[in-house]
Amino acid sequence: MKLCLDPGHGGYDSGAIGFGLQEKDITLDICLQLKTLLEYHGIVTILTRDGDYAPGHLEGNLNGELWTRVKLAEQNAVDLFCSVHVNAGGGTGEQVLVSELDGNAQKAANQVLPYLVQAGGWASRGVTVQNVLVLRETSMPAILTENGFIDNSADAAKLKDPNVRKALAVAHARGICDYFGIQYLEGGRDMLEVAVLLYTKEDYWAGTDVSVKNGNCALFIRPDDHSVPKDAMSAKKLIVVGWPTTNHPNDVLL
Repeated sequence: MKLCLDPGHGGYDSGAIGFGLQEKDITLDICLQLKTLLEYHGIVTILTRDGDYAPGHLEGNLNGELWTRVKLAEQNAVDLFCSVHVNAGGGTGEQVLVSELDGNAQKAANQVLPYLVQAGGWASRGVTVQNVLVLRETSMPAILTENGFIDNSADAAKLKDPNVRKALAVAHARGICDYFGIQYLEGGRDMLEVAVLLYTKEDYWAGTDVSVKNGNCALFIRPDDHSVPKDAMSAKKLIVVGWPTTNHPNDVLL
């Protein structure tokens, strides 16, 4: 199975903002974690961006970079397109958008949404039809998830929490695995035989190569305070990309 994963916005386009948060940062964080989870389950995952830039590096060209997202999905002949966003406008909760009902996109949306709702005790806003370019112009089933409201104080507090963003990544992965008929592996014990720890998101490509060479093991990114995530420390072996080393008893610095 092959999926195109689309972190909303990027570069010149921050997306929605609120309470010190930018949508583009949240969507990228969720998607980088989600890519690792999906690939661990055997789903080939194409990212439309892996850093803070507009897809195609078309800074300031909204229509062009939206079409770039579609073209990446088409060129790679993916089986599902999933765009990840954060909502705004004073509401609350989780929502999944599709371009039309009664198809595989609605099936995927219905399988992903309950996990998103459970991931942080969110309200459910349901599956909704909207005329969005990346949903309308893709030939494969396509969904767009709206993860909380960045301008709602309660939702923003959740989105600011790295554990909630990780839970949202897991929730997407569980729903996508269900859609593809793949059993989601609870706990990921095998994945934590070896883990890769990145100093920043800029180390992502180097870290991905290391992860692949180690059996698509878990990939972690240090938060803004550069602390080490607890799950990374639980791995039997921790490969550190960037700087500095950790207090892990068996870490290797690349």
